[in-house]
Amino acid sequence: MDSVLSRRRVLARGGQGLLVLAAFGALVPACGSDQSSGPDPLESELAAARSDAALATAAAEAAPALAPALRVIADERTRHATALVEELARAAGKPTPAPDSPDATAASTSAAPGPAGPPPGVREVAEALRRSADSAAALVPTLSGYRAGLVGSIAAACTAAHTVGLNPAGEAR
Repeated sequence: MDSVLSRRRVLARGGQGLLVLAAFGALVPACGSDQSSGPDPLESELAAARSDAALATAAAEAAPALAPALRVIADERTRHATALVEELARAAGKPTPAPDSPDATAASTSAAPGPAGPPPGVREVAEALRRSADSAAALVPTLSGYRAGLVGSIAAACTAAHTVGLNPAGEAR
């Protein structure tokens, strides 16, 4: 009786075959090259971290009452920039820049010169942090592994900084 195929056996084997094909189809794209043709998406996060650090530093000089919080935010965004530089170097197969190298020190300096007009206020810093948090949060689902965790923690830190760190009066946002 084993040589006779019943309708039930054909359907069962066909279903198993479809499951195997579905699993194979899901795995094949994962084996492809991780290199994309465009710039690394972490580059924009690095630019935002550097810009936010410079903005918070400038605002700290203009707002003495919130200077401690703004300095913490500037230091935090500088650490984000350093972590992003290290990850970009790792992904490119390059050695991590030494702390004294121009690549590493660029992480702690702004990408753009300071504003020519009046110094930025706390609202501008909070808005920049909100934009950075939104950008990082939108990027997380497109990443995997360590990169997703890194960018997710940056999004969380930026959110906390603009909603808690720069909201000393406890105002609702």
